[in-house]
Amino acid sequence: MRSAMYGFAEMGLLTRSCSMPAISGTLPWQKHLVAPLAMAGTLAAGIAGGVAARYLRLPLPWLLGSLATVMTLSLAGAPVRVIRWGRPAGTLVVGASTGLQLSAAVVAKLVTLLPLILAAAFFSTVIGAIGGLIYMRLAGIDRTTAFFATVPGGVVETLNLAPMYGGHIEPIMVAQTTRVALIVVLAPFLVISFMGGARNPVLATPAAPWLGVLALLAISGAVATLLSRTRSPNAWLMTPLFLAALASQLGLLEGRMPDLLLIAAQIAIGSALGANFRPEFLTRMFGLLWASCVVVLFAAGFMALFGAVVAWVMGYPVPTMVLATAPAGIAEMTLTGKVLGLDFTVIAGFQLMRVIIVLIWCRTALRFFAPLADRLFGERHGARELDPSTGR
Repeated sequence: MRSAMYGFAEMGLLTRSCSMPAISGTLPWQKHLVAPLAMAGTLAAGIAGGVAARYLRLPLPWLLGSLATVMTLSLAGAPVRVIRWGRPAGTLVVGASTGLQLSAAVVAKLVTLLPLILAAAFFSTVIGAIGGLIYMRLAGIDRTTAFFATVPGGVVETLNLAPMYGGHIEPIMVAQTTRVALIVVLAPFLVISFMGGARNPVLATPAAPWLGVLALLAISGAVATLLSRTRSPNAWLMTPLFLAALASQLGLLEGRMPDLLLIAAQIAIGSALGANFRPEFLTRMFGLLWASCVVVLFAAGFMALFGAVVAWVMGYPVPTMVLATAPAGIAEMTLTGKVLGLDFTVIAGFQLMRVIIVLIWCRTALRFFAPLADRLFGERHGARELDPSTGR
Protein backbone atom coordinates (compact mmCIF):
# COMPACT_ATOMS: atom_id res chain seq x y z
CA MET A 1 0.00 0.00 0.00
CA ARG A 2 1.14 3.54 -0.64
CA SER A 3 0.42 4.47 2.95
CA ALA A 4 3.37 2.34 3.96
CA MET A 5 5.64 4.71 2.12
CA TYR A 6 4.39 8.02 3.43
CA GLY A 7 3.91 8.53 7.16
CA PHE A 8 1.93 11.22 8.93
CA ALA A 9 5.13 12.99 9.96
CA GLU A 10 6.30 13.30 6.35
CA MET A 11 2.94 14.85 5.42
CA GLY A 12 3.17 17.37 8.25
CA LEU A 13 0.16 16.02 10.14
CA LEU A 14 2.04 15.44 13.40
CA THR A 15 2.71 18.72 15.17
CA ARG A 16 4.32 17.25 18.27
CA SER A 17 6.15 14.12 19.27
CA CYS A 18 4.18 11.09 20.45
CA SER A 19 5.41 8.97 23.33
CA MET A 20 3.11 6.01 22.66
CA PRO A 21 4.91 2.82 21.63
CA ALA A 22 4.66 1.87 17.97
CA ILE A 23 2.17 -0.85 17.18
CA SER A 24 4.12 -2.12 14.21
CA GLY A 25 7.10 -4.37 14.79
CA THR A 26 9.00 -2.90 11.84
CA LEU A 27 12.61 -2.21 12.71
CA PRO A 28 14.26 1.13 11.76
CA TRP A 29 16.64 -0.51 9.28
CA GLN A 30 13.68 -2.19 7.57
CA LYS A 31 11.95 1.16 7.05
CA HIS A 32 14.99 2.47 5.19
CA LEU A 33 14.69 -0.42 2.74
CA VAL A 34 11.11 0.36 1.72
CA ALA A 35 11.91 3.18 -0.73
CA PRO A 36 14.90 1.47 -2.43
CA LEU A 37 12.95 -1.77 -2.81
CA ALA A 38 9.97 0.08 -4.25
CA MET A 39 12.25 1.90 -6.72
CA ALA A 40 13.97 -1.35 -7.72
CA GLY A 41 10.63 -3.09 -8.17
CA THR A 42 9.27 -0.23 -10.28
CA LEU A 43 12.39 -0.20 -12.45
CA ALA A 44 12.20 -3.98 -12.89
CA ALA A 45 8.53 -3.71 -13.86
CA GLY A 46 9.34 -1.01 -16.42
CA ILE A 47 12.10 -3.12 -17.98
CA ALA A 48 9.87 -6.21 -18.03
CA GLY A 49 7.11 -4.21 -19.71
CA GLY A 50 9.57 -2.99 -22.33
CA VAL A 51 10.81 -6.50 -23.02
CA ALA A 52 7.23 -7.77 -23.38
CA ALA A 53 6.29 -4.91 -25.72
CA ARG A 54 9.39 -5.58 -27.82
CA TYR A 55 8.46 -9.25 -28.04
CA LEU A 56 5.00 -8.20 -29.25
CA ARG A 57 6.67 -5.88 -31.83
CA LEU A 58 4.89 -2.75 -30.61
CA PRO A 59 6.15 0.67 -31.75
CA LEU A 60 8.34 2.37 -29.14
CA PRO A 61 8.33 -0.83 -27.04
CA TRP A 62 10.52 0.43 -24.21
CA LEU A 63 8.46 3.59 -23.74
CA LEU A 64 4.98 2.09 -24.17
CA GLY A 65 5.78 -1.15 -22.37
CA SER A 66 7.19 0.54 -19.27
CA LEU A 67 4.33 3.07 -19.25
CA ALA A 68 1.63 0.38 -19.46
CA THR A 69 3.20 -1.89 -16.85
CA VAL A 70 3.93 0.77 -14.25
CA MET A 71 0.57 2.45 -14.82
CA THR A 72 -1.26 -0.84 -14.28
CA LEU A 73 0.63 -1.52 -11.06
CA SER A 74 0.10 2.03 -9.83
CA LEU A 75 -3.65 1.96 -10.53
CA ALA A 76 -3.83 -1.38 -8.69
CA GLY A 77 -2.35 0.27 -5.58
CA ALA A 78 1.11 -1.30 -5.73
CA PRO A 79 3.90 0.66 -3.97
CA VAL A 80 5.16 2.18 -7.20
CA ARG A 81 8.02 4.61 -6.77
CA VAL A 82 10.23 5.93 -9.56
CA ILE A 83 13.78 7.15 -9.12
CA ARG A 84 13.52 10.86 -8.41
CA TRP A 85 16.02 11.93 -11.06
CA GLY A 86 14.92 9.28 -13.58
CA ARG A 87 12.69 11.40 -15.80
CA PRO A 88 15.06 14.43 -15.83
CA ALA A 89 17.88 12.07 -16.80
CA GLY A 90 15.78 10.57 -19.58
CA THR A 91 14.87 14.04 -20.83
CA LEU A 92 18.57 14.96 -20.71
CA VAL A 93 19.37 12.07 -23.07
CA VAL A 94 16.57 13.09 -25.45
CA GLY A 95 17.79 16.69 -25.54
CA ALA A 96 21.41 15.70 -26.18
CA SER A 97 20.34 13.23 -28.86
CA THR A 98 18.38 15.96 -30.66
CA GLY A 99 21.20 18.49 -30.34
CA LEU A 100 23.73 16.14 -31.93
CA GLN A 101 21.66 16.27 -35.14
CA LEU A 102 21.01 20.03 -35.00
CA SER A 103 23.15 21.30 -37.88
CA ALA A 104 23.21 24.80 -39.36
CA ALA A 105 21.00 23.56 -42.20
CA VAL A 106 18.43 22.28 -39.71
CA VAL A 107 18.40 25.61 -37.83
CA ALA A 108 17.90 27.47 -41.12
CA LYS A 109 15.02 25.15 -41.96
CA LEU A 110 13.37 25.83 -38.59
CA VAL A 111 13.70 29.58 -39.17
CA THR A 112 11.89 29.29 -42.48
CA LEU A 113 9.16 27.28 -40.73
CA LEU A 114 8.72 29.87 -37.96
CA PRO A 115 5.44 31.37 -39.34
CA LEU A 116 3.98 27.87 -39.58
CA ILE A 117 5.20 27.04 -36.06
CA LEU A 118 3.54 30.18 -34.69
CA ALA A 119 0.29 29.35 -36.50
CA ALA A 120 0.34 25.80 -35.11
CA ALA A 121 0.94 27.11 -31.58
CA PHE A 122 -1.95 29.56 -31.87
CA PHE A 123 -4.30 26.93 -33.30
CA SER A 124 -3.40 24.42 -30.57
CA THR A 125 -4.23 27.03 -27.92
CA VAL A 126 -7.63 27.63 -29.52
CA ILE A 127 -8.31 23.88 -29.60
CA GLY A 128 -7.15 23.65 -25.98
CA ALA A 129 -9.56 26.43 -24.98
CA ILE A 130 -12.46 24.63 -26.67
CA GLY A 131 -11.37 21.51 -24.83
CA GLY A 132 -11.47 23.55 -21.62
CA LEU A 133 -15.14 24.37 -22.25
CA ILE A 134 -15.85 20.67 -22.79
CA TYR A 135 -13.95 19.83 -19.59
CA MET A 136 -16.03 22.39 -17.66
CA ARG A 137 -19.23 20.85 -18.94
CA LEU A 138 -18.28 17.22 -18.27
CA ALA A 139 -16.37 17.60 -14.99
CA GLY A 140 -18.23 20.57 -13.47
CA ILE A 141 -15.10 22.52 -12.62
CA ASP A 142 -14.41 26.26 -12.64
CA ARG A 143 -13.23 28.13 -15.73
CA THR A 144 -9.67 28.87 -14.57
CA THR A 145 -9.02 25.26 -13.62
CA ALA A 146 -10.50 24.05 -16.91
CA PHE A 147 -8.33 26.44 -18.90
CA PHE A 148 -5.05 25.36 -17.32
CA ALA A 149 -6.11 21.71 -17.43
CA THR A 150 -6.40 21.73 -21.21
CA VAL A 151 -3.91 24.39 -22.37
CA PRO A 152 -1.14 22.55 -24.28
CA GLY A 153 1.79 23.93 -22.31
CA GLY A 154 4.39 22.05 -20.31
CA VAL A 155 2.91 19.90 -17.53
CA VAL A 156 5.22 21.18 -14.79
CA GLU A 157 5.00 24.79 -15.96
CA THR A 158 1.20 24.62 -16.12
CA LEU A 159 0.94 23.19 -12.62
CA ASN A 160 3.19 25.98 -11.34
CA LEU A 161 1.20 28.75 -13.06
CA ALA A 162 -2.35 27.61 -12.29
CA PRO A 163 -2.40 28.36 -8.52
CA MET A 164 -1.34 31.96 -9.22
CA TYR A 165 -4.67 32.49 -11.01
CA GLY A 166 -6.81 30.45 -8.61
CA GLY A 167 -6.77 27.12 -10.47
CA HIS A 168 -7.20 23.82 -8.59
CA ILE A 169 -4.24 21.46 -8.89
CA GLU A 170 -6.02 18.09 -8.82
CA PRO A 171 -8.16 18.37 -11.99
CA ILE A 172 -5.25 20.01 -13.81
CA MET A 173 -2.89 17.22 -12.81
CA VAL A 174 -5.34 14.55 -13.97
CA ALA A 175 -6.01 16.25 -17.32
CA GLN A 176 -2.38 17.13 -18.09
CA THR A 177 -1.12 13.66 -17.13
CA THR A 178 -3.82 12.03 -19.25
CA ARG A 179 -3.04 14.35 -22.16
CA VAL A 180 0.63 13.41 -22.33
CA ALA A 181 0.20 9.69 -21.60
CA LEU A 182 -2.72 9.09 -23.95
CA ILE A 183 -1.08 10.88 -26.88
CA VAL A 184 2.19 9.05 -26.24
CA VAL A 185 0.26 5.78 -26.54
CA LEU A 186 -1.82 6.74 -29.59
CA ALA A 187 0.73 8.71 -31.64
CA PRO A 188 3.09 5.83 -32.58
CA PHE A 189 0.23 3.70 -33.92
CA LEU A 190 -1.18 6.65 -35.87
CA VAL A 191 2.24 7.47 -37.34
CA ILE A 192 2.96 3.84 -38.21
CA SER A 193 -0.28 3.73 -40.19
CA PHE A 194 1.07 6.55 -42.39
CA MET A 195 4.64 5.24 -42.60
CA GLY A 196 4.16 1.57 -43.29
CA GLY A 197 7.37 -0.39 -42.79
CA ALA A 198 9.87 2.40 -43.39
CA ARG A 199 13.34 1.85 -41.92
CA ASN A 200 14.82 4.33 -39.47
CA PRO A 201 17.54 6.24 -41.40
CA VAL A 202 19.17 7.46 -38.18
CA LEU A 203 20.40 3.91 -37.52
CA ALA A 204 22.79 4.27 -40.46
CA THR A 205 24.68 7.02 -38.57
CA PRO A 206 27.54 5.69 -36.41
CA ALA A 207 27.04 6.01 -32.66
CA ALA A 208 28.97 8.77 -30.89
CA PRO A 209 31.84 7.64 -28.60
CA TRP A 210 30.69 6.78 -25.09
CA LEU A 211 33.30 8.89 -23.32
CA GLY A 212 32.26 12.04 -25.17
CA VAL A 213 28.55 11.34 -24.68
CA LEU A 214 28.92 10.73 -20.95
CA ALA A 215 30.98 13.92 -20.58
CA LEU A 216 28.32 15.87 -22.47
CA LEU A 217 25.54 14.45 -20.29
CA ALA A 218 27.48 15.18 -17.08
CA ILE A 219 28.09 18.82 -18.03
CA SER A 220 24.53 19.24 -19.28
CA GLY A 221 23.14 17.71 -16.10
CA ALA A 222 25.14 20.09 -13.89
CA VAL A 223 24.06 23.16 -15.86
CA ALA A 224 20.42 21.98 -16.06
CA THR A 225 20.35 21.42 -12.30
CA LEU A 226 21.38 25.03 -11.70
CA LEU A 227 18.89 26.37 -14.26
CA SER A 228 16.03 24.26 -12.90
CA ARG A 229 16.45 25.92 -9.51
CA THR A 230 15.68 29.25 -11.18
CA ARG A 231 12.50 27.66 -12.61
CA SER A 232 13.86 27.96 -16.13
CA PRO A 233 11.33 26.21 -18.41
CA ASN A 234 12.42 22.90 -19.97
CA ALA A 235 15.96 23.20 -18.59
CA TRP A 236 16.49 19.43 -18.74
CA LEU A 237 15.73 19.37 -22.47
CA MET A 238 17.08 22.70 -23.70
CA THR A 239 20.44 22.64 -21.91
CA PRO A 240 21.72 19.36 -23.42
CA LEU A 241 20.17 20.29 -26.78
CA PHE A 242 22.15 23.53 -27.08
CA LEU A 243 25.36 22.07 -25.62
CA ALA A 244 25.18 19.02 -27.89
CA ALA A 245 24.53 21.21 -30.93
CA LEU A 246 27.52 23.37 -29.99
CA ALA A 247 29.77 20.32 -29.51
CA SER A 248 28.62 18.91 -32.84
CA GLN A 249 29.22 22.17 -34.74
CA LEU A 250 32.70 22.50 -33.22
CA GLY A 251 33.53 18.93 -34.22
CA LEU A 252 33.98 17.83 -30.60
CA LEU A 253 31.33 15.13 -30.77
CA GLU A 254 29.78 13.50 -33.81
CA GLY A 255 27.33 10.65 -34.34
CA ARG A 256 24.04 9.52 -32.85
CA MET A 257 23.15 8.75 -29.27
CA PRO A 258 24.02 5.13 -28.30
CA ASP A 259 20.99 2.85 -28.41
CA LEU A 260 21.41 1.71 -24.81
CA LEU A 261 21.03 5.27 -23.51
CA LEU A 262 17.92 5.84 -25.63
CA ILE A 263 16.40 2.63 -24.27
CA ALA A 264 17.16 3.73 -20.71
CA ALA A 265 15.61 7.15 -21.45
CA GLN A 266 12.43 5.50 -22.77
CA ILE A 267 12.11 3.33 -19.66
CA ALA A 268 12.71 6.29 -17.33
CA ILE A 269 10.17 8.53 -19.08
CA GLY A 270 7.58 5.78 -19.56
CA SER A 271 7.81 4.65 -15.93
CA ALA A 272 7.49 8.23 -14.67
CA LEU A 273 4.37 8.78 -16.78
CA GLY A 274 2.81 5.53 -15.59
CA ALA A 275 3.51 6.28 -11.93
CA ASN A 276 1.41 9.46 -12.15
CA PHE A 277 -1.75 7.35 -12.40
CA ARG A 278 -2.91 6.64 -8.86
CA PRO A 279 -5.72 4.36 -7.60
CA GLU A 280 -7.84 7.47 -6.96
CA PHE A 281 -8.06 7.93 -10.73
CA LEU A 282 -10.39 4.92 -10.83
CA THR A 283 -12.41 5.85 -7.74
CA ARG A 284 -12.69 9.39 -6.40
CA MET A 285 -11.32 11.06 -9.52
CA PHE A 286 -12.83 8.78 -12.15
CA GLY A 287 -15.12 11.58 -13.38
CA LEU A 288 -12.09 13.78 -14.00
CA LEU A 289 -10.26 10.95 -15.76
CA TRP A 290 -13.20 10.20 -18.05
CA ALA A 291 -13.67 13.87 -18.92
CA SER A 292 -9.93 14.22 -19.53
CA CYS A 293 -9.91 11.31 -21.97
CA VAL A 294 -12.75 12.87 -23.97
CA VAL A 295 -10.96 16.23 -24.14
CA VAL A 296 -7.62 14.65 -25.08
CA LEU A 297 -9.17 12.64 -27.91
CA PHE A 298 -10.89 15.79 -29.16
CA ALA A 299 -7.72 17.91 -29.09
CA ALA A 300 -5.43 15.19 -30.44
CA GLY A 301 -7.84 14.40 -33.27
CA PHE A 302 -8.16 18.01 -34.39
CA MET A 303 -4.41 18.66 -34.16
CA ALA A 304 -3.63 15.45 -36.09
CA LEU A 305 -6.03 16.62 -38.80
CA PHE A 306 -4.39 20.06 -38.75
CA GLY A 307 -0.93 18.50 -39.08
CA ALA A 308 -2.04 16.27 -41.96
CA VAL A 309 -3.58 19.22 -43.82
CA VAL A 310 -0.44 21.32 -43.33
CA ALA A 311 1.72 18.43 -44.57
CA TRP A 312 -0.45 17.99 -47.65
CA VAL A 313 -0.51 21.71 -48.50
CA MET A 314 3.17 22.39 -47.77
CA GLY A 315 4.55 19.11 -49.09
CA TYR A 316 5.97 17.82 -45.80
CA PRO A 317 5.78 14.21 -44.57
CA VAL A 318 2.46 13.61 -42.80
CA PRO A 319 3.91 11.54 -39.88
CA THR A 320 6.42 14.28 -39.02
CA MET A 321 3.82 17.03 -39.03
CA VAL A 322 1.35 14.95 -37.00
CA LEU A 323 3.92 14.54 -34.23
CA ALA A 324 5.11 18.13 -34.58
CA THR A 325 1.62 19.53 -33.97
CA ALA A 326 0.49 16.94 -31.40
CA PRO A 327 -0.45 18.59 -28.06
CA ALA A 328 1.86 16.39 -26.01
CA GLY A 329 5.18 16.63 -24.18
CA ILE A 330 8.30 17.83 -25.98
CA ALA A 331 10.56 15.00 -24.82
CA GLU A 332 7.97 12.31 -25.54
CA MET A 333 7.15 13.48 -29.08
CA THR A 334 10.80 14.13 -29.95
CA LEU A 335 11.73 10.67 -28.68
CA THR A 336 8.86 9.13 -30.65
CA GLY A 337 10.01 10.85 -33.84
CA LYS A 338 13.62 9.81 -33.33
CA VAL A 339 12.84 6.15 -32.66
CA LEU A 340 10.48 6.00 -35.65
CA GLY A 341 13.03 7.61 -37.95
CA LEU A 342 11.23 10.90 -38.58
CA ASP A 343 12.65 14.43 -38.73
CA PHE A 344 12.76 14.77 -34.95
CA THR A 345 14.58 18.12 -35.08
CA VAL A 346 11.53 19.68 -36.75
CA ILE A 347 9.28 17.93 -34.24
CA ALA A 348 11.36 19.34 -31.36
CA GLY A 349 11.24 22.83 -32.87
CA PHE A 350 7.46 22.82 -33.21
CA GLN A 351 6.91 21.34 -29.75
CA LEU A 352 9.33 23.71 -28.03
CA MET A 353 7.93 26.85 -29.63
CA ARG A 354 4.37 25.78 -28.84
CA VAL A 355 5.12 25.43 -25.14
CA ILE A 356 7.03 28.73 -24.99
CA ILE A 357 4.33 30.67 -26.85
CA VAL A 358 1.51 29.14 -24.80
CA LEU A 359 3.25 30.02 -21.54
CA ILE A 360 3.95 33.58 -22.70
CA TRP A 361 0.43 34.46 -23.76
CA CYS A 362 -1.65 32.14 -21.53
CA ARG A 363 -2.60 35.08 -19.28
CA THR A 364 -4.01 36.98 -22.27
CA ALA A 365 -5.74 33.84 -23.54
CA LEU A 366 -7.34 33.33 -20.12
CA ARG A 367 -8.85 36.84 -20.30
CA PHE A 368 -10.58 35.87 -23.55
CA PHE A 369 -11.56 32.45 -22.22
CA ALA A 370 -13.19 33.64 -18.97
CA PRO A 371 -16.02 35.78 -20.47
CA LEU A 372 -16.75 33.10 -23.07
CA ALA A 373 -17.04 30.48 -20.33
CA ASP A 374 -19.30 32.80 -18.28
CA ARG A 375 -21.53 33.39 -21.29
CA LEU A 376 -21.93 29.66 -21.95
CA PHE A 377 -22.17 28.35 -18.40
CA GLY A 378 -22.92 31.37 -16.23
CA GLU A 379 -20.71 33.21 -13.78
CA ARG A 380 -21.69 31.03 -10.83
CA HIS A 381 -20.58 27.92 -12.66
CA GLY A 382 -17.41 29.64 -13.78
CA ALA A 383 -16.45 30.44 -10.20
CA ARG A 384 -17.51 27.12 -8.76
CA GLU A 385 -15.27 25.59 -6.09
CA LEU A 386 -14.31 21.93 -6.01
CA ASP A 387 -15.62 19.57 -3.40
CA PRO A 388 -12.44 18.14 -1.81
CA SER A 389 -14.19 14.88 -0.93
CA THR A 390 -15.12 14.06 -4.52
CA GLY A 391 -12.74 16.03 -6.69
CA ARG A 392 -15.80 17.50 -8.51
